[in-house]
Amino acid sequence: MTELPPVTAPARRMRRIIIGIVTAVLIVSSLAVAVPLMATSTSGFFSRYHLLERRYVNLEDSAHEGIGCRSCHETEPLANGLALVGDYYTSLLGAGKEPRYFTFGPPTRAACMSCHEDDWADAAGRVDRIPHPAHARVASEERECVQCHKWTAHFEPYMEKHKAMPFSGVCVAYGCHVGTKTTEECFDCHHVLHEAGEQWRTEHPAVVKARGENTCLESCHQVAQCQTCHTTGVRPEFTGLPIEIGMKEIEKLHVKPEWTAEYHGAEALKNEANCLRCHESVDECDECHLQRPAFHGSTETWIGRHAKSTEDVSDPGCLSCHESAYCQDCHDQFEEMG
Repeated sequence: MTELPPVTAPARRMRRIIIGIVTAVLIVSSLAVAVPLMATSTSGFFSRYHLLERRYVNLEDSAHEGIGCRSCHETEPLANGLALVGDYYTSLLGAGKEPRYFTFGPPTRAACMSCHEDDWADAAGRVDRIPHPAHARVASEERECVQCHKWTAHFEPYMEKHKAMPFSGVCVAYGCHVGTKTTEECFDCHHVLHEAGEQWRTEHPAVVKARGENTCLESCHQVAQCQTCHTTGVRPEFTGLPIEIGMKEIEKLHVKPEWTAEYHGAEALKNEANCLRCHESVDECDECHLQRPAFHGSTETWIGRHAKSTEDVSDPGCLSCHESAYCQDCHDQFEEMG
């Protein structure tokens, strides 16, 4: 039987070096992945992106404070993990407006129930707490939670604001209210639905105190209407303020299928302040408008084709996104070249 030659000192040294190099590579590689994954596991990481900063601020003011973005927005764990590693390193060079690789998926029902399952364990208890038909059938409900809870986490401050808004057709058109609640349940926010005049006569001071009299005067009522009732006891005619009448006209357009494509840009250009009575800020506009429209096509050919899209630099279709100076900045350069 042939004996193996003894391992020489240089060979042992080389083996130790190779093992050391492999170990070092594994440690560095692990840290190169682990550090980004730990850093991106907190919602604070995403506050560095311009388009996500407001959502982060709202999240920190909500009941979901401290919950990581992936807990709700996870879709493909492996792919998302790799994407976040890439975003971590690219953000070191400059965060930009939004993550380059990571895509936020809509919160799924499973993601919500991973935390809230205990809330719905007792069927009788959940209906007592929140008497809503969808909660009564939560076990068989097929819709995603966020179809109704649209404002959860990032827009909870908006929820407080929207309670002061008068109930209208928009509330129904957007699926928030489907006529299943009784007027008593809606009364705290939508007192205009209450038909019992005598009850409102005694209860409205508490609403005014809670909401503030400016809310009443800005949204629906005039001082003269208050004075008429408080000095004579006669119920005044509520014909509506000009702002209320104007808002109702906008609401009629909101429910049209072609609202987004045909109407909303022109209405916003007429009076942006009307939009901001319901929408928190122009950041909500940016979430759509900062995405390149499909009809623009390739960036390589758009400059040559864009003249065919409009013959007028004041075209509302262009000015919904671009300021007139945007056109001039480019066209002036070509005039100088000519």
